Amino acid sequence: MTLVGLILIPLLGALVLAFAPAERARFIATLTSLIAAVLGLNMAATFDWGYGASFQSAASFSWIESLGLKFSVGIDSVALVLILLTLLLGPICIISSKTAITDRVKTYYGWLLILQAAMTGVFASRDLLLFYTCFEFTLIPMYVLISLYGSTNRKAAATKFFLYTFTGSVIALAGFIYVAWFNATQMPKAMGALSGLWTLDIAALEDAARKMPPSAQAWVLGALFLGFAVKVPLFPLHTWLPLAHTEAPTAGSVILAGV
Repeated sequence: MTLVGLILIPLLGALVLAFAPAERARFIATLTSLIAAVLGLNMAATFDWGYGASFQSAASFSWIESLGLKFSVGIDSVALVLILLTLLLGPICIISSKTAITDRVKTYYGWLLILQAAMTGVFASRDLLLFYTCFEFTLIPMYVLISLYGSTNRKAAATKFFLYTFTGSVIALAGFIYVAWFNATQMPKAMGALSGLWTLDIAALEDAARKMPPSAQAWVLGALFLGFAVKVPLFPLHTWLPLAHTEAPTAGSVILAGV
């Protein structure tokens, strides 16, 4: 349940911010991010690093069982490190923005907390629907933060960021859907518990992908690589990066680039 809490706590903090006075926004955001960071460090302390390749702290709740949709989270050592990095960046970004963010502070800190929740969900997901929802939802707070708090050409940078990353994500989605289709229609049921069924369980789809023909694997790899390369971003798909389109970037835009 700790993982679920790490996703929900920033969302609850953002909700509280929406109804709180503006002068309390920074305090609420800082407190929320520190609570999440402490919980993350406690999770790391109890994590069995001797079995780092195994998924731990798992939790799963069915959404639409007939379609194989569920809320499923779990972490291995790599996911834990990425979540810790996200949780530790949260309070750093909030504290360091004290002098840079003076207008619409509730909007800034609220969307920053929502962004943290979405990023944590990306790294903790063990279900493809949850992963893709969190993966795509990061576009919304990033668009708002860049367009409102970026530097000289922030509107153009935000629009380009959204178009680039949304297009890449749609291409990656095509690869995901193909693997799910292959598992449901081309995999014999005897090959695994979820073989021959429509499911978005990442472990089941990883197993199905290993059994796909090499040509199909190549196409899926290309789709996923393109989608993630835009998001990272890798050269030459990096030109959406906001700081590349600003003059004399503000402290706020530097903070957002770090996020």
